[in-house]
Amino acid sequence: MHRSWYRLLYLAQKWRRSVDRAANLLQFVDVERETGLEIGPLDKPLVRRVPGRSIYYCDYAPREVLRSKSSADPNVQIDNIPEIDFVTTQIRAEVFGGKTFDYVLASHVIEHVPDMLGWLGQLLLVINSGGRIVLAVPDRRYTFDYLRPLSTLGQLLEAQHEQRTRPVFSQVYDAFGMAAKVDTALCWSQPGYPDPGVLEHYYTKDLALRLAEDARDGGGYHDCHCWVFTYESFLDIVAEAQAMGALGARIEASSAPVFGSNEFHVVLGRA
Repeated sequence: MHRSWYRLLYLAQKWRRSVDRAANLLQFVDVERETGLEIGPLDKPLVRRVPGRSIYYCDYAPREVLRSKSSADPNVQIDNIPEIDFVTTQIRAEVFGGKTFDYVLASHVIEHVPDMLGWLGQLLLVINSGGRIVLAVPDRRYTFDYLRPLSTLGQLLEAQHEQRTRPVFSQVYDAFGMAAKVDTALCWSQPGYPDPGVLEHYYTKDLALRLAEDARDGGGYHDCHCWVFTYESFLDIVAEAQAMGALGARIEASSAPVFGSNEFHVVLGRA
């Protein structure tokens, strides 16, 4: 089939997906009757704050700082960034002052968290009985992480044991050193794409090494994808961690990436 036809199909599916995505993520919550927490909404909260809704937002900085940092980003509409109710760089149950929630939403957040298992454990402490954690997670096969190896449960357990609060040397080096320009549309539409041997990198190895050394030596916080998953690998890790007692969560629902998408969705509840 001609490549241009594939592209048109992708664009049509992309428009439809923008509508279906929110519906898929929110089908297990009642935004009108339940109390929710959305982590890292920036300018595109899944649940918008309107009269009658009980929704709270959590991010690493207050609204004015987020607006300032995003002012030069053409992809961010800074006027749509909501007021942040809970400002923290480390998710801990006590941050929320005893408040609990019926659901927690986190879209493209969990892969940035240095201690993923610990982070999930803290969120489990602040959801009510029957509460849900709804996640949208990038799938390596359709993103700039294409060249990176999948994260393992052993690596996650090590991060939990160390109670990491920032990415470590190897994560920073791999994240920047292997980040490649991948066209999500072509991943779905062009057989044989991408060819790992010809993918263009975003950063040089020298820069990746400098950033990793800075992270190791206690320099600045270098935000990156600490963890890399496919849909199947994430489900396997959660199930194994739950079975061994390292995570008090169980998978209530999940959905694989749909045509043209670069993410999968998972709903977790208390085990």
